[in-house]
Amino acid sequence: MRQGGMSETGSDRPPGDLSESECMVDPAELQIGHFVSRLDRPWRDSPFPLEGVMILSDEQRAWFVDECRWVVIDLLRGRNAFRPPSARSFKSAARATSKRSFNPINMLRRARLNADAVRDAIDCHDLLYRQAAMLIDSLKKTGRLDAEQARLGLRQIAGSLESNIAAMIWLTRIRHSDEQTAEHSVNVAILAMGVARALQWDDEAVERAGLAGLLHDLGKTRLDPSIANKPGELNDAEYEHVKQHSYEGFELLRSDGRIEPEVARAVLEHHEQPDGLGYPDGKTADQVLPLSMLIAVVNAYDAMTSHSPWRRAMSHHEALGELWRQRKRQFDGGMVETLIQFLGWVTPGILVRLSDGSHAVVLQTSQEHRLWPVVRRLRRSQEGYVGAERIDLARQMHTAESPAVRIEEVLPDGAIEVDLNAILLQEAVSEDLFDAED
Repeated sequence: MRQGGMSETGSDRPPGDLSESECMVDPAELQIGHFVSRLDRPWRDSPFPLEGVMILSDEQRAWFVDECRWVVIDLLRGRNAFRPPSARSFKSAARATSKRSFNPINMLRRARLNADAVRDAIDCHDLLYRQAAMLIDSLKKTGRLDAEQARLGLRQIAGSLESNIAAMIWLTRIRHSDEQTAEHSVNVAILAMGVARALQWDDEAVERAGLAGLLHDLGKTRLDPSIANKPGELNDAEYEHVKQHSYEGFELLRSDGRIEPEVARAVLEHHEQPDGLGYPDGKTADQVLPLSMLIAVVNAYDAMTSHSPWRRAMSHHEALGELWRQRKRQFDGGMVETLIQFLGWVTPGILVRLSDGSHAVVLQTSQEHRLWPVVRRLRRSQEGYVGAERIDLARQMHTAESPAVRIEEVLPDGAIEVDLNAILLQEAVSEDLFDAED
């Protein structure tokens, strides 16, 4: 229960990371329509979602009044912009936010889709995709592995990761049903390097994370193709056979002196779980490498957001929610939290449905306005959906004469027929023109 009102003590105030639109208030002054972005306890100790909550009922407001000493409201994200008398902005906190925005975990919210970044990202992605396909084909035909060419591609990506990350993450959203194995390996490699950079691992560790992501499923080339490529659910015996892929991949790598032991172990351990119920060895959290824990999380995220013959693709939000529910049991809690913070509420390339019923694709996010990204509205044509006007959802909150448009729903990848490659190239040109006008 709540103990009195707001105190002047340092422990009774939020960490120094308030944005310009946020202020700390006494819960008794909350109103319907206020958006609560922070509170005096972890969100997991509340009945509300991690991204915050808009107060829409007296019952919601009463929970904050009864349980919290203070809350932070974001006047830009709510429907009610009234600033209560108790509101405090903490100017020094806003300056701290500016410094913290350069933390690698926020690099996706700093990145822009300009022509150079898009061109470099497409070149790197295509190179890595070709190398992954060649690795898989070579293993199937000869049983031999040569990962050195792939390492060069990963090094190229790692060297420009922060400037190209928005376009690289966008490219992981484009799915092709005919080459799922190579595509999944490339996506896991890109996500693994992004999370490794967010964890502030050094350059060599970031490269190893990419290599482990690229190689994590190569053991499947040694499985019975009729089982590994079965278009339906597996029976128990078939599932036991598929589970051998992590050990088979480890056997392929451990005798290769050019592959770091840490990478080989990540391939072996990427299906182990903190609760000891994973495979192949039933290891617990203290027995598994951090790199293995990282690959486990990003592998699961990409798998959950991909289509399969027996399961629909989850949306970005559904996948993050499932990872959160399984943290500390199936997945390492710290790695799950880092992935969620790194990717954010939405990422470039995600399809959404807006509150006016139209569809859009997310172009750019920001640290200050995480729920109000820049999007490109999509209009229907004879060939599917194509790009229409560009909308800054945060800016139109202040300028729209009619009710502001907001994101109503985050959709699974591929939910509507749209050429995301064409939209990406369109945005690269638009972003350069936008910068020139500035």
